[in-house]
Amino acid sequence: MHSHFVLFELMALNIDIPASKWLSMVIDDLFGLLPSYGGIIAVTLIISFFIASTLNNVLKKRTLTLTTSSKAGVYGAAAIFGTAGAVGFFFMLAAMQPVLDVTLIAGARSQLGIAAQCIAGFASGITYSRLR
Repeated sequence: MHSHFVLFELMALNIDIPASKWLSMVIDDLFGLLPSYGGIIAVTLIISFFIASTLNNVLKKRTLTLTTSSKAGVYGAAAIFGTAGAVGFFFMLAAMQPVLDVTLIAGARSQLGIAAQCIAGFASGITYSRLR
């Protein structure tokens, strides 16, 4: 998401970016951001999914949600973990600014960019709920 937002901003300045350069930049960002931003994301998701798992277990015990092997349970767990991933990403991005006094992720400097990062967190949560 970050790479694409940066590249779209460059295109808005009428800078021509060939497809090969676009792909190269995305791959470079993927591997360049993996050690730092990837680590921050990993910690964020571990905390978020721990909270979601605890919430899911409490709701299961209280039978407030169908989080068993039924289809409704699968979708309930996916919603819980997806929401946890999105909220985790939001708090992670919000915490970076006051702690580091900079928005490290250029693709998250706009409301749309933050929303895109949160959608990535939501997708991570759904994926996690399916794999667990």
